[in-house]
Amino acid sequence: MTTLKDIATAAGVSVDTVSRVLNGKAGEAWPSAVRRAERIRELATQLNYAPNKAAQIMRTKRTRQIGVLVSELYNPFTGRKVEAFADALADHDYEMLLGLTRSRSHADKNAESSADSAKFFATFSRNLLDGVINLDPLLGTEDLKRIAPRMPCVTFGRSETESPAVFDVRAAVIILMEHLWSLGHRRIAIVTGLDKGDVKRVRSSAWEAFYASRPVAARSEWIIKGNWKAEHGRQAARELTDTDCTACVAGNDLLAVGLIAGLRELGREVPRDYSVVSIEDSLLTEITYPSLTSARQPVEELVRLTVAALVDLLEGRPMPACQVLPPELIVRNSCAPTGTA
Repeated sequence: MTTLKDIATAAGVSVDTVSRVLNGKAGEAWPSAVRRAERIRELATQLNYAPNKAAQIMRTKRTRQIGVLVSELYNPFTGRKVEAFADALADHDYEMLLGLTRSRSHADKNAESSADSAKFFATFSRNLLDGVINLDPLLGTEDLKRIAPRMPCVTFGRSETESPAVFDVRAAVIILMEHLWSLGHRRIAIVTGLDKGDVKRVRSSAWEAFYASRPVAARSEWIIKGNWKAEHGRQAARELTDTDCTACVAGNDLLAVGLIAGLRELGREVPRDYSVVSIEDSLLTEITYPSLTSARQPVEELVRLTVAALVDLLEGRPMPACQVLPPELIVRNSCAPTGTA
């Protein structure tokens, strides 16, 4: 393994000079100093020098590692978020350490799952981390503070009181409902999951608020509840066909994909028999058939703001006020005017 001494010997300078150059602390005002620094960096590359991480941690009291906590990886949208976090953290010279809690979102297992998530985080937070970004829906910021009070933590996209940036889910539901309404649909169902947080409540309350402003009375059986997986979307198809609805808002893309598959199994086609829309706009919306009309969530910007807020905390600055980012309606092929069958 190449050491600072090896580089110093090759460059004909002191070990201290090499250390200051590689740590960006050497003054390079004079041309000769600039050339010397460039030579040291070239030698470090040629000799495959890798900094001693333990020594760096001792010196800076920082690991340059951020933990990102997720509850699942089956949803492609989660993968997109994880990649975005890796990129955003790298922009701030941090590495990402991924933690998978594997918590379940079934309603009857919430207490057990929440305890499992908390137990995992208690272990995960003992890693050499500078901070944690939480995406587990069963863990709140207060949970994190209680378990690891000295660990800087930020919860991603949860609520305006808990996160530095959130997606306007309410606006997403409204924009999708307005789109379906404009196509003549008056009986519109909604399929949602159940979580400890506010996610499901925001979706269903936005749906209720939309109908409160329209001359059509919403019915309780038009709200179909379950979890957030494609499997539930498939199961929800039968409940949808038991109603007189002509369209449906799916709480996420996985639910929509499952719903379309379930309807097809029952001999119903989208958009011939039902119009279906979703919230997220992941890759699934483009590769499923028919392609899904969706309310796009600006993932990369949400991630960028979340990472920036955590960096502010780490550097002693207050977390900025929460930014609420609006949806964008992406119209594809999963909707048709009512009565066109």
